[in-house]
Amino acid sequence: MLRNYFLIGWRNLVRTKGFSIINISGLATGMAVTILIGLWVYDEVSFNKSFQNYDHLGQVYHNIAFGDEIITINDVPAPIGEALKSKYPDFENVSIASWPSNHFLTQDDKKLSETGLFVDTAFLDMFSIRMLQGKRNAIKDLHTLIVSRTLAASLSHGEPVGQMIKFDNHDQLMVVGVYDDFPQNSEFADVKFLVPLAYFNSIDKSIPKELDNWDDYGFQCFVQLKNGASFRSAGSKMKKLLDATGSNDVKAVKPEGFIYPMAKWHLYSEFKDGHNTGGHIKFIWMISTIGIFVLFLAVINFVNLSTARSQNRSKEIGLRKVMGSEYKQLVLQFLTESFLIVFIAMIISLLIVPLSLPWFNQLVDKKIEIPWSSPEFILWIGLFLCVTSLLAGSYPALYMSSFNPVKVLKGSFNGAKSATWPRSVMVVFQFTVSIVLIAETIVVFQQIQHAKDRPVGFDREGIFHVEIRTDQLAKSNYNSLRYELLKTGLVENMAISNNPITGSAFVDASMSWEGKDPTARALIAMNTCSHDFPKTNGFEFIAGRDFSREHSTDSAGVIVNELAANLISKDEVLGKKIKFADGVERVIIGVIKDQVRSTAFLKQHPQVYFINYVNAGYLTVRLPPNTNVKAALSAVEGVIRKLDENAPFDYKFLDEDFAQKFKDEERIGNLASVFSFLTVVISSIGIFGLAAFAASQRTKEIGIRKVLGASAFSLWVMLSSDFIKLVIASILIGTPLAYYFANQWLQQYDYRIEVSWIIFVVTGLSALGITLVAVSYQALKAALMNPVTSIRME
Repeated sequence: MLRNYFLIGWRNLVRTKGFSIINISGLATGMAVTILIGLWVYDEVSFNKSFQNYDHLGQVYHNIAFGDEIITINDVPAPIGEALKSKYPDFENVSIASWPSNHFLTQDDKKLSETGLFVDTAFLDMFSIRMLQGKRNAIKDLHTLIVSRTLAASLSHGEPVGQMIKFDNHDQLMVVGVYDDFPQNSEFADVKFLVPLAYFNSIDKSIPKELDNWDDYGFQCFVQLKNGASFRSAGSKMKKLLDATGSNDVKAVKPEGFIYPMAKWHLYSEFKDGHNTGGHIKFIWMISTIGIFVLFLAVINFVNLSTARSQNRSKEIGLRKVMGSEYKQLVLQFLTESFLIVFIAMIISLLIVPLSLPWFNQLVDKKIEIPWSSPEFILWIGLFLCVTSLLAGSYPALYMSSFNPVKVLKGSFNGAKSATWPRSVMVVFQFTVSIVLIAETIVVFQQIQHAKDRPVGFDREGIFHVEIRTDQLAKSNYNSLRYELLKTGLVENMAISNNPITGSAFVDASMSWEGKDPTARALIAMNTCSHDFPKTNGFEFIAGRDFSREHSTDSAGVIVNELAANLISKDEVLGKKIKFADGVERVIIGVIKDQVRSTAFLKQHPQVYFINYVNAGYLTVRLPPNTNVKAALSAVEGVIRKLDENAPFDYKFLDEDFAQKFKDEERIGNLASVFSFLTVVISSIGIFGLAAFAASQRTKEIGIRKVLGASAFSLWVMLSSDFIKLVIASILIGTPLAYYFANQWLQQYDYRIEVSWIIFVVTGLSALGITLVAVSYQALKAALMNPVTSIRME
């Protein structure tokens, strides 16, 4: 019987090729999109799950108070690790690690720039590092490191263990082990080598006993709970640890510790006022919902075309019922036919997905692969096939199996008309979803452009920065370096600083000034730089002046931004003194416009700049207008190589670095654009098929109207008007929904646009235009047909 059902289904597919192509192409597109999104969602929700201790691993976080503002941080002092191990029994293991950082590795003529971590031996056990060569405890000795399989393959002399690598042009370290690369969907995916934490303290002799310093918040602390212990209970026990051991400055911010589970690191990383507000999970819900809607739109096309064509099969159904077919047999027959169509669509979608995956990976910045060998994946594909078949086939099967055989055979039953209302509702739903997505896409790109157009307070064209990553370059004479660069004639200006203008800055709450509320602890970003830094970056002064070598007192001067100036005084701030944590007083000599140092979507911090030539981290170079950039870069590199032949020359232009701040939002916009386009395409395919069927059903009516004098235009209006009414209904429903969702999405940004009514006018006109294009071909084709041919058709 099933074989007979499949045979009948196949014959129907072949007999109605046009409708079959529309059905299958729409379903295949929707299913391919859903599979791609499913693979991406699985990659996201399985983040870090490759670690064996996943359910027991956490990180130490703290809520700290600055006035009415509570900030959540995961920076800790190194001694907290030993305190947690010795004082609290809930922890199976505790590990202190540095933050991931880029380092320069040299071996003979080979120079590599890789990301690494300074860790203790507990880290390797807690994160189940799989050693390929050597032992997990191999990095006990100070001048050793273990490298990833990928990095080991890049080394020069074959067998990696035992090779020597020069670390940041500082010391020779021995490779004592090779570990398997961290998975791509893990917290440490970019980490290519591990170095003993004890070596961290030996790099910079100017910071003694750093690993014993309770006031140095430059580390991460990972914990592994014992079986039976909970994150909440363990966190509550160590809640006041920093408050009890820290300095008076630490006590003043009232730190409250807690343990944040690894399961939440990736998807729930955002905090506000001490409470988690979500994070990447919002992005996952949004894209997942869109993917489900894309599939539903494809299913709706199938349902609409199946019910619209029901009259063509009404006699077949009537005869089957008269010949003894039961209701459940007819339902099974139509479900089998639906399964056949969905199965063909699934095969096509599984061909589309591998072809689309490289492009999709680039779009979402992933390295997703299809797990063909995974039984779990095959099971999910089978389940997906069955669910889609039921969604697509249930309503048509139940609807057509319910036809009354007497009415059908007497010719008094019009199946197409009896399903008009549900079909209209589904068309309205399709275009409502399309309208909402089009509007949301426009809003996303307007918001991105709004942030890009935001005044940033410095120049971005023709300026680049180079990280100072070797001791020799860091200790070189600044004036000599500046003279050599300017002498090339290809450099307009040059400066050094602790961070680039597009980078982060150290924030401090201990600064004081005359008239400051002693209980207030405002966060102020501190930036050290050379005299030439403001001019090199094109700072915009609104009061006072720039640093000048002609004023010897400028070594104790400070430049503040508008936010800092308003914080210090509502009146004139020039000449006012600021006292720093080390007791040094500095005088405000200039006020600059607020700068966008972090994301352009959020509020910025008060900032201060002051002179310090020691421990500079970055070299900033400004090129003259219309300079040959390639020649200038070569000249700058040549000067740096004279001072330190082993210094890496990794440069970043400010405009490119600044553009990276919009990467996440642009990814959302690009994904929304793709899905909006697909929803429109799928909806258009469906309405095109319905228009074709409507025109075929009214062929004789059209012929008679033409004989009676109806024009082609009037016939086009007649055939198009029903669809236009449905789209207008979609616009009326979709516009308020789009406005609501757009406003909800924008609330996450401090710096945001106002949603304009023009967006909805453009969206509505686009939907109408798309509908007219989809319908007009079929309508005009029917209207221009020879009336003699139309009337003679059966």
